Amino acid sequence: MMKTSMRFHAIRPIGASRVCALLALGALLAVTAPARSADATWIATGSLNSARSNHAATLLPDGKVLVVGGAGTSAELYDPATGKWNPTGPLGHSRSDATATLLNNGQVLVVGGDRGEPSSQSLGLLGICELYDPATGTWRKTGSLNAPRDGFTATLLSNGEVLVAGGVDDADVPLDTAEIYDPIKGTWRYTGSFAGPRFWHAATRLADGRVLVVGGSNDDFLLRAIGGATIYDPATGTWSGAGGLYTARARLSATLVSDGKVLAVGGFDNSYDAPGPVDHVSYALADLFDPIAHWSATSPMNARRYDHAATLLATGEVLVTGGNDLNAKAQLASTELYDPATRTWRAAATMRDARYGHTATLLSDGRVLVVGGHGSGIAPLASAEILQVANAPVGAISAAFTGAWYDPLQSGHGLFVEVLSGNRFQAAWFAFDAPGKAQAWFTGVGTYSGNTATITNVVLPAGGRFIPDFDPADVVANRWGSLTFTFTDCNHGRVDFSSVAGYGSGSMNIARLTQPAGLACP
Repeated sequence: MMKTSMRFHAIRPIGASRVCALLALGALLAVTAPARSADATWIATGSLNSARSNHAATLLPDGKVLVVGGAGTSAELYDPATGKWNPTGPLGHSRSDATATLLNNGQVLVVGGDRGEPSSQSLGLLGICELYDPATGTWRKTGSLNAPRDGFTATLLSNGEVLVAGGVDDADVPLDTAEIYDPIKGTWRYTGSFAGPRFWHAATRLADGRVLVVGGSNDDFLLRAIGGATIYDPATGTWSGAGGLYTARARLSATLVSDGKVLAVGGFDNSYDAPGPVDHVSYALADLFDPIAHWSATSPMNARRYDHAATLLATGEVLVTGGNDLNAKAQLASTELYDPATRTWRAAATMRDARYGHTATLLSDGRVLVVGGHGSGIAPLASAEILQVANAPVGAISAAFTGAWYDPLQSGHGLFVEVLSGNRFQAAWFAFDAPGKAQAWFTGVGTYSGNTATITNVVLPAGGRFIPDFDPADVVANRWGSLTFTFTDCNHGRVDFSSVAGYGSGSMNIARLTQPAGLACP
């Protein structure tokens, strides 16, 4: 395929998929529910040290936000406590359109992209990958991609590895390959390929650990978008077809909502069939993917947009911010909220600045931080703003709910709770077996919305041996039952349980026993 001058700069993809992760104990990434739009206001917060767009933003375990890319080798940290930006260690290589993924060990993996503004099309793509250590504020090189790529997605898998899929290579040729990063070995390996190449697509990890990839384009002139979807199964390393969008489009967003469905929103195409070719058409369309029933249409947004950002809130709603309306040739400051229960959209507070190619990050205290991007001009923005939420619902789950909980009337057993990114909720119940002769752990990961968390697949591990004779192959995760948590505030709640393993069902009042440092109740 002939090389073109397109090199992904006239139109940029959304920042890296920061697809939600099942993190190990100790990761304190969580959200609270924002109030309805009438109770929310965008306020300016400290400006970036370097204006940037097509960057990546990552919420760190300490609640700060790391922003990298789109501005040479610089990287900076946002501190929600002070509202200020501070430089941190620089990248080893200038890059734009890279992805940044928080690993289970708390480090951040930055992958691929191009060599940065403004003339990257003559400088080529990067296969070089780097790791950021929040403890030292420094970067180090790790294993390189087998194929340098741009316009790809990166998704954290349930086992802590990272799946990189699609994109284009250094000759602008779309790729059908995918690679897996092993954070223990620091190496990449190829895994199964798509049925066809794609770039500028969206990727989302499903509740069962598989990864949905949808939309994008498959030609380097971007003459037409594609609507097909495919699913990657980490257990087999293979891809399988999963239907597709009702209308093909690239540069859309895909968000896993609390009921396990995926909301695919917006995007654009370079032409459509009737009445004839039309350059750069953007869409307000929204589709829902059900892992069982596959695709259905849902209500469209109020505005056409691509290069927007979509953020899942603790209420179960999805907040969509900014973007570009190619039909109206306008950059957007508008935001809107999708309610999965009613399948409708409503207007939310308008941002202070119109922007696209920005990032939107859910902070640990429930606010939403929007950073950088492009406005109406050519130059990137240095501004940042926060959705300031008033009157959060009583008992709404946040990072502060992480800690040990117990029933004061039944001291001697209790639960360790961890609120994870992506509205995920982990619990481990230290208790005893039904006959009362041995200790037992019941553990699982579920989702939360508002003040309620549900874990439908709680397991009772068995079969392991103590080190040095431990073999993970010996461990059996026996299904135990389900847990439902309902909190009245940050220090009190109730857990309801239902067991399929002979433990019966019932409920227990719980109170906080420990509070991690730096995570005060709201």
